[in-house]
Amino acid sequence: MRPQERLTYSPISTRPKLVLPGGARMVVWVIVNVEEWDIMQPMPRTVLTPPAGGSPSPDIPNWAWHEYGNRVGFWRMLEVFDQFKIPGVLAVNGSCFDSYPQIAQAAMERNWEFLGHGFIQKNMQKVENEAEAIRQTTEAIRKFSGKAPRGWLGPGLTETWETPDLLQEAGYDYVCDWVVDDQPVELRTRSGKTITNIP
Repeated sequence: MRPQERLTYSPISTRPKLVLPGGARMVVWVIVNVEEWDIMQPMPRTVLTPPAGGSPSPDIPNWAWHEYGNRVGFWRMLEVFDQFKIPGVLAVNGSCFDSYPQIAQAAMERNWEFLGHGFIQKNMQKVENEAEAIRQTTEAIRKFSGKAPRGWLGPGLTETWETPDLLQEAGYDYVCDWVVDDQPVELRTRSGKTITNIP
């Protein structure tokens, strides 16, 4: 389904005022992405351009900055979250439960929600079997946390034409990839049911 088939255009100026609990004026949602990048593949993002161009393999410099985030960055951010009592959400690749279990445990101890974020960090359009990747991710989260994830944030916000359908069919309540609004919107799926997009 194309975007115009999934959602109805709605100008924010004509909607009823959204009233938040407790008179709040803004919602802040802190999502921390924890990813595993396959060193045998081209890197999902490159900060350092290879001096000879192309896609070198292995690409240690660009692989290393994601690993730095898991070894150092996450833990420094966690200190700030703890200091200011900021609840977080962990968008996590399913493979990370084996590779970085201490990160998942820290999130679990703080009662963070786990979001599916692909099985390994890879553009969903390049995943061989998207439904299987969603299933593997869901099962990895369920196995670790004891419950299935309710939400999904695609790696790099990538989707195929079927992603909302597959997520809804796999039991997901919401997706976070559609940065089309300030408020949640309902996306139609091929089953006739909707899945909520939370921007």
